[in-house]
Amino acid sequence: MSPIDQRSRLWTVLALLSDGCGLWLSFVVAFGLRTLAPHALLPLDIYMGLATVAVISYWGITAWLGGYRESKLLSRFDEVVTVWAGLALAFALILAGAFFIRSISLSRLVVGYAAVLAWMWLTLTRLGLRGWMGWLRRRGWGIRESLWVGENPLLSEVKERLERLPQLGFRLVGVVGNSPKTTVEGIPYVCDLEHLTHYLQSHPQIGEVWFAQPELATQERLLSLHYLGRTDLNVRLLPDILAFVTVNLSLQLVDGIPLLTLKAPPLRFWHNRLLKRSTDVVGSLLGLILLSPLLVGIGLAVRLSSPGPILYRQERISLDGHCFWIYKFRTMRVDAESNQQPGWTIPDDPRRTPLGSLLRRFNLDELPQLWNVLRGEMSLVGPRPERPYFVEQFSREIPKYLDRHLVKTGVTGWAQIHGLRGDTSIARRTQYDLYYVQNWSFLLDLRIIVLTIWQALVGKIEGY
Repeated sequence: MSPIDQRSRLWTVLALLSDGCGLWLSFVVAFGLRTLAPHALLPLDIYMGLATVAVISYWGITAWLGGYRESKLLSRFDEVVTVWAGLALAFALILAGAFFIRSISLSRLVVGYAAVLAWMWLTLTRLGLRGWMGWLRRRGWGIRESLWVGENPLLSEVKERLERLPQLGFRLVGVVGNSPKTTVEGIPYVCDLEHLTHYLQSHPQIGEVWFAQPELATQERLLSLHYLGRTDLNVRLLPDILAFVTVNLSLQLVDGIPLLTLKAPPLRFWHNRLLKRSTDVVGSLLGLILLSPLLVGIGLAVRLSSPGPILYRQERISLDGHCFWIYKFRTMRVDAESNQQPGWTIPDDPRRTPLGSLLRRFNLDELPQLWNVLRGEMSLVGPRPERPYFVEQFSREIPKYLDRHLVKTGVTGWAQIHGLRGDTSIARRTQYDLYYVQNWSFLLDLRIIVLTIWQALVGKIEGY
């Protein structure tokens, strides 16, 4: 077994032990808490048997949900949601069994205490274990040295992401190509394609080869890498992000013939649209009710801080190219666009009012859009709406830009939680928007909402 595989297995073993011990001990503590008040309880060994059943059920369910994959392959959000789902299903099985087995009368408080304690323990220990593994990787433990083959322009972006997130466990240490150079994007040029196999034989510490141009991974070259006799060498192909990552593909076998099938966007199916619309109605209604004091306070502050209306409305484009009026708290002077020429806001925009700068910093100016959501013109989550002027311009410059309008635009989106707001690359923002369109799910919406609230409260986070 390679060192990398050993480290991956170490994380899995630690996660299994931590989860199992925490879940089992939660029943012990729950039983102890229940005995503090006089009450007739079944013997402790009955609850220990129940704890064992809970641990085995939880392990199986969580493994099936993918919760024991290597930590760097799971985001924090996905890992926590998987743990919570595994716990919920495990305790649901326990309650179902208690319902059908009438001969044993379990204490509902013991089971309830155990569920709460297990939820707290498993959440904290999983996050702690992830933090510890990330701390080790940032100090070089478990880092896999990788070669980049080809001259794909994505190199600088991939390098920047790997350096920003060392917990992923990869480091680009060399570039292989047919155009000898000293360095490429700050990474040493190590050899040409014909000498790749020889270089790998003389550098056993290299654990990954990334073909950034898949056409360079010919059958002969892959076979030569396969016969190096190194079982720890991973060969990866990096497809074009815009061509593949934003497309929802499924692998189907037709009499043993593998075929990649392009699937329709999930929100083109009525049951998904119904689920999303129901979530929008409930979420926007609750938001308007719960945030009404804040909305009134901001409105009064806008009126008192500068002359002009409280709300600002602007024409935007949403689902299937339909126009609507978007509402925001006014953050600029009333003469901000007196020249009638649409333009972007920029950092420290002189047109902003002092209060407007504060509202934009925490995205509080967007709150009136909950009304747009309730009316059905927008969704809580989706690509941000643009003005007709910019939609026409970007649709000519960016491939598949109009595919953003296959879904309703949103108050927040996949691009926004990745820092692509305001005056940022439209091409990159479109890339994230198209990924959302093709890979929508209820859990993805939930993830975006949670991270949007988190970022509004504590600022930008990375590595989730």
